[in-house]
Amino acid sequence: MTTSENVAIFDDLVSEITQHYYRGRILIAIDGADEQASRGFADSLADAMTTKSWRVLRSTSTPRGAARDVDLSFPRHDRYGGNEDYSRLRDIVSRFREGRLATEALESDVPADAMLIVDGRFLLRPELRGIWHFRVWLESDMRLSDESLEAQLRYTRDGAPRAAADAIFDVTNAQVPVRVWADSC
Repeated sequence: MTTSENVAIFDDLVSEITQHYYRGRILIAIDGADEQASRGFADSLADAMTTKSWRVLRSTSTPRGAARDVDLSFPRHDRYGGNEDYSRLRDIVSRFREGRLATEALESDVPADAMLIVDGRFLLRPELRGIWHFRVWLESDMRLSDESLEAQLRYTRDGAPRAAADAIFDVTNAQVPVRVWADSC
């Protein structure tokens, strides 16, 4: 796949999202078992959004070197169960909707028309999926530890994230994401 084809994939996804959500503070979830691929996909989508003149903020559950504006990271979750604490994520989402993101060191206004792109595991779980405007599910053949694999199997069986997704991509080769059309018609 050429670079222009890869750019076209993200441009098409930006067009799809902005066709439905062309104003307001928009929340986008990127969920997948492969943290590196999820973060890379979310960063590429953020870059494509920025190229189209959208104000984009990023949040992640994966470790980052330096935060862009405000630290929008939240604890990583490797298990899938009923007792995970998503209060930091919910706080980020709530503050984004209100237009004020803040940490101890910095406070930032959020423009009325901005996108918050969040990547992490288990974001399309039933108790969280309603907070997102647009949901992306990433599939890959990444090898997981036994514990992580068990959690992922429970999640895909009980949480049905694939069915909740607005878009599905195969990121087996993270540099070349492939759109998966899983229409039932």
